[in-house]
Amino acid sequence: MTSLDTSSAGDDTDNKQYAIATSKYSDKELADIYSRARTDYIVPMPMNAMRMREYIDNYDVDLDHSYVALDPSDHELNGIIMLGIRDKRGWITRMGVLPERRRRHVGQFLMDQAINVAREKDLSLVQLEVIKGNEPAHRLFKKYGFEETRELLVIRRAPSKLKDDLLPKPNITVTSLSKEIPDRLAQREKGASWVEETASLLNMDNLAGYDISLPDGEKGWIIFQKTAFQLQHIVMNPNASPDMMRALLSQVHYDNPRQDTKVENLPLNHPTWPIFEELGYVVSFQRIEMFLNL
Repeated sequence: MTSLDTSSAGDDTDNKQYAIATSKYSDKELADIYSRARTDYIVPMPMNAMRMREYIDNYDVDLDHSYVALDPSDHELNGIIMLGIRDKRGWITRMGVLPERRRRHVGQFLMDQAINVAREKDLSLVQLEVIKGNEPAHRLFKKYGFEETRELLVIRRAPSKLKDDLLPKPNITVTSLSKEIPDRLAQREKGASWVEETASLLNMDNLAGYDISLPDGEKGWIIFQKTAFQLQHIVMNPNASPDMMRALLSQVHYDNPRQDTKVENLPLNHPTWPIFEELGYVVSFQRIEMFLNL
């Protein structure tokens, strides 16, 4: 258990807080805490116990070094922060402060916990994403020395049948992928965000994919996660031509017309974006990726 006295910051409330590791809470309790902290958030992100467990496992969240902040005056919840750790990198995520507990330096307290852990573990880099337009959080992260690296798109496509001119062409060759998926992902371009990088995808269930050959001899592949109601985490081979990207995406949506689709953290101006847009994707919101070198 750790604590921080922030009363010198000029707030006239009792700012002494203490932190409890998230490993002391059940998945349902963590989901409830997070949901309470995001009730009025700029982008709603509801959470339940099953989704929380998947999130923890997929993104290597270290529950012993992620924290819930409480106020000793009433032992009520103030907020939550989670830290994913891979090798010498850390990822700050699922940070939220309960609306009625804001203006008590809770965000600063939570960030101190995460940064202290990163230093104690001798991490070389801590990264995060902040939703574009969330100025209070953006200012807080800049205060800690985080620097903007790039803007990222979160895009969606509603369930729908393809237009006739986008239907898969009859003269392409399509082969489903299974055990070959790790090999294909090893070929992908570098620089994916934490939620989309290969280590995250290989932690997930329900990955699917295709190899496709075009009549001109070009070969390509696409990997995605398929759940009961949604497709996510779409990755295509690097240097695919527009015709190949179109063929890959068309095949996915031809086979899954009833699935909602979400792609997170696509870099702004990525060459795949025009093809996604052609297939009916729209921007839900944008994030700003930020890095802190330690």
